[in-house]
Amino acid sequence: MSFRVLSLSTENKLPNVTGNEIGFEMTPVIDLGLALPCAPGGQMQGMVNIRITGRAAKKDAPDESLAVFSASYEALFLYPKEADEADVSARFEREMHQYMLVAQAFPLASSHFRRELMAMGFNLDNLPLGL
Repeated sequence: MSFRVLSLSTENKLPNVTGNEIGFEMTPVIDLGLALPCAPGGQMQGMVNIRITGRAAKKDAPDESLAVFSASYEALFLYPKEADEADVSARFEREMHQYMLVAQAFPLASSHFRRELMAMGFNLDNLPLGL
């Protein structure tokens, strides 16, 4: 498996958020895909793409954004070279197999995203890291 950050963009409009009650709005979008090899002897890959967008606002002024952020992540899972395409495709269609792939990638994306927001000065004790 490999995991990488594809992009990260943040803007913090409030220089000091200490002492303010801040609300976070976050939307994750998760896409799954199965890549079949073009060349003989290639490996099939399961792919998980995660995009997280959101914003922060004071609890008493929810329409006024204090910070906006977005990030995208990619996880790749290699199936063994000897894996049968029909078997892998059938597994990939099952919800449990999809959940297994996402459950490995999403905590990594959430952890990175949380660290970046903490670096911006936000206290994120209640931000969920799992699915």
